Amino acid sequence: MDERILLEQEHKAAGSKFFLASMANSHIKHLIKLAQDESLIDLLGWNTFFQPNETEEFIEAISSYAFPYSRKSQPLPFGIYLNLENFPIGYVVLKGLNLDLFTAEIGIAILDEKYRNKGYGTLALKRLIIYAFNELHIQTIGAVILLSNKR
Repeated sequence: MDERILLEQEHKAAGSKFFLASMANSHIKHLIKLAQDESLIDLLGWNTFFQPNETEEFIEAISSYAFPYSRKSQPLPFGIYLNLENFPIGYVVLKGLNLDLFTAEIGIAILDEKYRNKGYGTLALKRLIIYAFNELHIQTIGAVILLSNKR
């Protein structure tokens, strides 16, 4: 089994599984390329245009947090993979972890347009929340949803 696999989730409607796994730099560069879609700026609320070599800046952007109880901490970003031998279709991230209060924020984006509105984002969020509660002992998870996100 691939040692990158961290979390596995069944997608019953699609009749398959998908995976949440840490990402190599080449996979982050792939997400940067997908993020060049102008419609994502309003949806995500930040400038999604990065150069391919700006992987650290991209991770920093997806890891920004909003709540006053959040802390600057090492984010836990995961690629959302339909197949571990391919590139991710998006990401999900735990960020702003405050282990004194057992709180965190969560963020997500399905950057590959052909996989949006198919349930992958919802299931990825659910799977990461289960991980946060069961493995990290987080008790409260917050998320910021922008008005521009009509879903």
